[in-house]
Amino acid sequence: MNLIISLLAGIVSFVRRNPIFCLVVVILAVGAPSLLAGIASAVFYIICAIVVAMLILGLVLRRKIRRMQREFTEAQYTDSTGSGAGREGEVRIRMDGGRTGKRINDGVGDYVDFEEEKNS
Repeated sequence: MNLIISLLAGIVSFVRRNPIFCLVVVILAVGAPSLLAGIASAVFYIICAIVVAMLILGLVLRRKIRRMQREFTEAQYTDSTGSGAGREGEVRIRMDGGRTGKRINDGVGDYVDFEEEKNS
């Protein structure tokens, strides 16, 4: 019962806010019902097209988000060399094959002399 009352109250408030539109709709319904039916079917098809487009867009976005999540989780578990998945917390040390020279030139960086202080 409350549903019917709320629907009628909504219709009445719509008619009060848009009297000219409602008058045109009534005149079309009485004078040219086939034209009103054509307009109503066009509006119906437009609304259906919008709903279908939103559903398709939602499915495409959901698929893209899942794929990106999967790629992100796979990228988290591969190490920087890309040699495969490793366990979390695992430490790998790579040795440069017989390289004896320094990796950084002597002219790079500053020398810092640290002194230990004894606290009493």
